[in-house]
Amino acid sequence: MSRTPTAPPEGTALVAARAKARAPRAASLSILDRALVTELVYGVLRWRGKLDWILAPLLDRPLARLDPVVHQLLHLGTYQLACLTRIPDFAAVDETVSLARKIGAARSAGYVNAVLRAVVRGKDRQPPDSLRDPLAYWGGVGSHPTWLAARWLDRLGSAEGGELMTANNRVPPLTLAANRLKAEGEEVGRLLAKGGAEVTPGRFFPDIFTLRGAGSLTDFPGFGAGLFFPMDEAGALPVLALDPLPGQRVLDACAGGGGKSALIAAAVGGTGEVVALDRSPRALRRLTAAALRLGLATVRPTLYDARVAGEAWAGQFPRVLLDAPCSGLGTIRRRPEIKWRRRPSDLAQAAALQRALLAGVARAVAGGGLLVYSTCSLEPEETDEVIGAFLDTHPDFALEAPGPTLRPFCDPLTEGILRAWPHRHDTDGFFVARLRRTS
Repeated sequence: MSRTPTAPPEGTALVAARAKARAPRAASLSILDRALVTELVYGVLRWRGKLDWILAPLLDRPLARLDPVVHQLLHLGTYQLACLTRIPDFAAVDETVSLARKIGAARSAGYVNAVLRAVVRGKDRQPPDSLRDPLAYWGGVGSHPTWLAARWLDRLGSAEGGELMTANNRVPPLTLAANRLKAEGEEVGRLLAKGGAEVTPGRFFPDIFTLRGAGSLTDFPGFGAGLFFPMDEAGALPVLALDPLPGQRVLDACAGGGGKSALIAAAVGGTGEVVALDRSPRALRRLTAAALRLGLATVRPTLYDARVAGEAWAGQFPRVLLDAPCSGLGTIRRRPEIKWRRRPSDLAQAAALQRALLAGVARAVAGGGLLVYSTCSLEPEETDEVIGAFLDTHPDFALEAPGPTLRPFCDPLTEGILRAWPHRHDTDGFFVARLRRTS
């Protein structure tokens, strides 16, 4: 997935993003300390709503009026007190107060100490009933923005909406795809097992492995040699629906980090070609680096705007993949900051770009060829509505059902539509539409 421009994360999300980038690489940290830093970063992001629900009645001012640094410190301390069991209460309070002094917030250390001690005393506070008042529950202790919780509860109902948000709050396992250009899946699975994690083949796609108890991805044997790359099982759906064949020339219209390009390259083989577009120079550098590590000799990283791809390559590709920039709301379990960064207006903004991209790449599809549209979002504005508008204006395309391998994800009401759900499939949320050019 390519990126949709958004405002930078605020408050804890910003501090956590910086900590995530810097702390795990600090040479002075042990493996256990790095693991704790990672847990604190992701835990605070994942449970920010719950932390604010705990803090709000204990403060002498509204949350919005808290000094941002103090708010961040309270999030960090409250997460340890309310969500972790192996850190004693006194240690969590003392370490957070000590941190306040170290980072230049000594004047607030007493306030932080008093609030966190109140958190300890108030641990028995009862949350809203998730059945009687689901919005109050999920918009607070359930740790989702109220606008997003309301949207899902309205669309899916209280029970299933709650299941989706529960799945979002679970820590996902690490999932990796074998690079079939360098090694068979079974060989990669055996190699990953030597890294000390519990390794199991994917439930839907055996060349994607789930690792539990894993450390850093780069520490696993075979990473430097490019034998595997990160990918959720649902992330493979667009390529499986695309069904690229040996020797074909394929357009990956928004290639991003290159994971899907790698899957396509393995399918088309040495006689095929993957033209991998991205309009972001930064993304293209990542894609080029990934292509070198993974040995993607047939992938051609290309700086280009997919909205005008049809003008440059009219009718030249039997297969075109558009994994479009989107809100990313299907990836909350892996990227918990997403739910705090997004706003309702982002959906309309993303949908406008998605429609322009889809129209732009359609002309590049050869007669009788396949066009696959996908997003890591399940929101109607970015999925069904985009496809509906496209079909209204492109009568030479029609939805087509994929093969039986993808049946677990097929929409029962609409042929050619696939949906992966965190709570139904234990994957990231993904939408895929498979379209055949009929003339």
